[in-house]
Amino acid sequence: AVDVRVISATHRSLEQLVARDEFRDDLRARLGGYELTLPALRERREDLGLLIAALLKRHAKAPVRFSVNAARALFTWDWPRNVRELEKVLERALALASAGTVELEHLPPELASPPPARRPSEDELDDARRAELERLLKEHRGNVSAVARAMGKARMQIQRWLKRYGLDA
Repeated sequence: AVDVRVISATHRSLEQLVARDEFRDDLRARLGGYELTLPALRERREDLGLLIAALLKRHAKAPVRFSVNAARALFTWDWPRNVRELEKVLERALALASAGTVELEHLPPELASPPPARRPSEDELDDARRAELERLLKEHRGNVSAVARAMGKARMQIQRWLKRYGLDA
């Protein structure tokens, strides 16, 4: 007998993937014990100080200080790649800050610039692609090859998208 526990993570909605036949429903049911939804770091700024402290405890060999500008950059950045990005930024800063004080120049240049625009979600991208497909299908009177040329995609990719979105050419 084997007793196995699986812990997995995804940034995509499994229910939506199942609905589009991109993920097996029986597998989702087998994996679906306890679900924990963890918001993106940009949505829980109150955790940033605690995360920085924990990561510094793990990576810093001596006490570290941050200049006002460096701290401001860390707290205003949107962290599009979440905690992994934060950890790498801190590792870099610690390697470059020889005097024990992290300055703005020890951080990646993009942190000194304004935060990036919010990236569209997977659902928003799907909705936009579906709308474009529908528009091009009407424009090209259901000609899948013409739609593929207009989108710069292979005909088979257009066929897969038609199936995914339940569209009829």
